[in-house]
Amino acid sequence: MEEPKTLSYDWQYGREELFLRVDGYMSDDNLYIGLYHMEDGYPESFADLTVNLPFAPLGGINEAYIDHNFSKEKLRFIKQHKLGTIQPDTASSGYCIFQRVAFDLKKLAELDPEGTKRFMERNGIRQRDVPKQKQKKKQRLQRER
Repeated sequence: MEEPKTLSYDWQYGREELFLRVDGYMSDDNLYIGLYHMEDGYPESFADLTVNLPFAPLGGINEAYIDHNFSKEKLRFIKQHKLGTIQPDTASSGYCIFQRVAFDLKKLAELDPEGTKRFMERNGIRQRDVPKQKQKKKQRLQRER
């Protein structure tokens, strides 16, 4: 098995080199993304990037809510590595507010090919059917110049 591709994660305790694990939650197969690091040669869970809120609406199979623990750092991580697009919608549970993100399944497939493939197959999605993330207008204008 090849080494997973790692991404830098900056937070108040420094920098971590993490890799992603993609799966679905048991109850409803909503998108799960876990953050892992290697410890003593073995994958160790660092944190959950997503949280399952089965009552909260999602706009697509590629969407999920971000875990509220260190959410600012997690949202910065998502933006930095272009993992998805932060949506304006939030959901609340208890005293916590969770931000919704539309993840780029092609990008997730680059980082965790097997996990993303299994998730997509369970949800009836073929790799070639996954749309590319829309570019922001500013980025399109810069490329056209």
